[in-house]
Amino acid sequence: MTSVLNVDTIADKAGTGPVELTKQSASKAWINIDMINAVTLDSFNSSGITDVSTGLFQDHLSSSLVNADYAVTTSAMDPTKTANGGTNRTADGTPSSASQFVIRASAYDNTANDVPAAAGVAHGDLA
Repeated sequence: MTSVLNVDTIADKAGTGPVELTKQSASKAWINIDMINAVTLDSFNSSGITDVSTGLFQDHLSSSLVNADYAVTTSAMDPTKTANGGTNRTADGTPSSASQFVIRASAYDNTANDVPAAAGVAHGDLA
């Protein structure tokens, strides 16, 4: 026999607030993009991207974070390039507001590059 649990809200023990994660943290948004073709490959809590300039994209969050003081972790890779013995590129990201962050990809010489695989993850509290 299978069971189904249907709820509208899960609240704390007092019933006055949300359930709190203890000793746990989960990303609140992430995105994997192909900068060359300007498409989102996969994402969570993303409503779309903007191609700002070469090697610079902005991710727009579906649900905003509480403020713009969250952390962004990024990565970038170009499997078609083998300069310096590898395919990795440098990547950096930063919040630009509570509802969007930027991902920048560059070559080893700090020249901005569009790459086929760039990713960003936002760590913070949802609004």
